[in-house]
Amino acid sequence: MQKIFPFIGFLLTLNIANAQKFEPSAPLDIPLILSGTFAELRGNHFHGGIDIKTQGRSGLKVSAVADGYVSRISVSPYGYGNALYLRHPEGYTTVYGHLNAFYPELEQWIEEQLRDRSKNNGNLYPNANQFPVSRGQLVAFSGNTGGSFGPHLHFEIRDTKTEEPLNPLEFGIQVKDTRKPDLRGLMWTDRDFGDYGTFKEGDTVEMYSTKGFDVFTTDKQDGANNNNGVYLIEASANGQVFFTAHYNRINFNTSRFINAHINYPRYATQRVRYTRLYELENNPLKITNTYPIMNPSFQASKGWISVAVDSIVQVDVSILDYEKNQRNLTFYLRGSAVLDDYSRAETLDWQRDNDLAIGPIKVHIPSGALYNTDEFNLFKKGDNTYVIGEAYVPLQKHMTLSWELDSVKQRKQGWFVWEYDNRGKKSAITGERKDAVLEIKTRSTGSYQLDQDLKKPEVRIVKNTPSLRSNSSFKEIQVHAADDKTGIDRYSARIDGSFARIDFDYKKELLKVIIPKELAAGNHNLRIVVIDGVGNTTVKEYAITL
Repeated sequence: MQKIFPFIGFLLTLNIANAQKFEPSAPLDIPLILSGTFAELRGNHFHGGIDIKTQGRSGLKVSAVADGYVSRISVSPYGYGNALYLRHPEGYTTVYGHLNAFYPELEQWIEEQLRDRSKNNGNLYPNANQFPVSRGQLVAFSGNTGGSFGPHLHFEIRDTKTEEPLNPLEFGIQVKDTRKPDLRGLMWTDRDFGDYGTFKEGDTVEMYSTKGFDVFTTDKQDGANNNNGVYLIEASANGQVFFTAHYNRINFNTSRFINAHINYPRYATQRVRYTRLYELENNPLKITNTYPIMNPSFQASKGWISVAVDSIVQVDVSILDYEKNQRNLTFYLRGSAVLDDYSRAETLDWQRDNDLAIGPIKVHIPSGALYNTDEFNLFKKGDNTYVIGEAYVPLQKHMTLSWELDSVKQRKQGWFVWEYDNRGKKSAITGERKDAVLEIKTRSTGSYQLDQDLKKPEVRIVKNTPSLRSNSSFKEIQVHAADDKTGIDRYSARIDGSFARIDFDYKKELLKVIIPKELAAGNHNLRIVVIDGVGNTTVKEYAITL
């Protein structure tokens, strides 16, 4: 039997006891296999639920996991896509995301509400007695809508009072898992962030300065080889616990602080997420705890460790998944003489506003945007391209770039900025034009290049007769819409002069115009307006036949 550290055992017992008041059933009538686990490390956030595989297809029946009522519906091309929120009397809310469609009565109401508001997307909040549901009732069909890149069901359990997502596995949702977490890498990082290195399990690390340690770990469940997240991490030095991470509850307000929880420079360069077994200065995450240790041979503060010269310290790290499958590892620290320090570039203080300038750009970084006092490099790189932060520095808040346009550029329109990460991937930021200044806001750092978008979006009808929507009683007309630079920003449709709702599938570049059921058979006029990120507008009219 594997050893479980006392602190970890206490947490497991406590959470199982707290979750037993609410006993949901499974949302799908298939064996549950996960492609994503709760609080898994994602880009700029912790994953808020579990992702359940749907056998590679859309249209599986999704059931309410307990008695309750529909409290919210979200319809969006992005994020959770089509999402359903059910509130339960035990004090919990369940969320079902990336849905293909809702059950017929609810779908009819949604279409009527959005059309009455002349909205393509949005949030709807029915009355508590309007759509009651019972355990096992069909409420939706699984899909691939929103920011999903493969059919699956995103499922959450939230504390209704705080809206904080909780780990669904703690409520009895059964997922078969007999596999231990994987250790995929170890790193050390100097306290001043001036140096770092990798090492292996069982190695001895020379401690000539205070260091923090980073672990790259993932977990796999039975039935799939997805690299998912773990449930608990505990680290101790000479038997004394100095760090714990417990992934059972997250807060959306602090979820972006994942960029302090992971070794962000390593992620920026290699796209692997090492978990820091220490804390940065600006880090309010409640999932981690550090414990100070004062010992003749070593000291630990906020997870950072220093070792006395010629002392040997044993570090043990225990990693568990929810089913208590455990991976233990050990390495050693040897105190060494302090090396000579070296010069460093000027750093920015995370606790104050920072104002910088380079070429035509003024940079404002507000207090609290940085996760710690950090180096922030700026330099020019080719024509109209400037490097700001080098994509290695994450930001919690938006920084503002005020790009002054010269006398020639001021007379032209369509200006925007390309933002490049350090792997060359680019995204368009349109910003706001204020006379001679283009002002953009971003929570990323990288390279920035000024560009113009003068081309109107491309729009064409796919077929002028409607097709039946999947898992739905409604029909749709599909219109292709694409823009090569700043992307599709706004769109609208009218049939015979009346508003028609559009379901935008940005992944397929399709505007799906939903046909109102009361429209008579015959010929009708469809008018489409599509606007890109800088205001270039395309208007098309088509004759359609119902």
